[in-house]
Amino acid sequence: MATRRGRPRSEAVRSAVLAAAADLARHGGPGAATIDAIARRAEVSRTTIYKWWPSAAAIVLEGLLDSVRESIVRPPGSTTVQALIHHVGALNAILADATVGPLLRNVMSAAAGDPAIQAALLERWIEPRRAAVVTALRDAVAAGELDAGTDIEVVVDALVSPPYYRLVFGMPPLSDEAVTALVDTVWRGCV
Repeated sequence: MATRRGRPRSEAVRSAVLAAAADLARHGGPGAATIDAIARRAEVSRTTIYKWWPSAAAIVLEGLLDSVRESIVRPPGSTTVQALIHHVGALNAILADATVGPLLRNVMSAAAGDPAIQAALLERWIEPRRAAVVTALRDAVAAGELDAGTDIEVVVDALVSPPYYRLVFGMPPLSDEAVTALVDTVWRGCV
């Protein structure tokens, strides 16, 4: 994430902007969360918003990630497999949520035709979630649980793709048992 110059963001303004964007997006879809609408709802200027965020999509995704930040924090004392089950299970639950799943699907769809939304999706949603799984896998390599030659990126793709695949194609989300089976299968393939 690029560091912006100037005064640091006011946490009260940040919270108001994120709440306004989330409310607009949840009730009217991501198209309803325009910079103008967010500024009016949060009672801040457009200049303030553009000073801290590159687009409305970036605001929506930052708010979404903030609301589920604990889902990318490794549970203390967890084994690698438990951490991976946590990460994949939390992602699956978020995408299965009746409000968040469709919102994220709409943002992903809009990203195909809008470079700003695509950049925001990668920077504010995909990369932080991937980084949590990458860290767990690199820790496993460092601990000798996985071979040093393990292709971490391929393993991450194998773990996180099924929940997105199911969301995009309107399939039922994975059950808790299926999440565990997915992680166990990928883990066994790595070791």
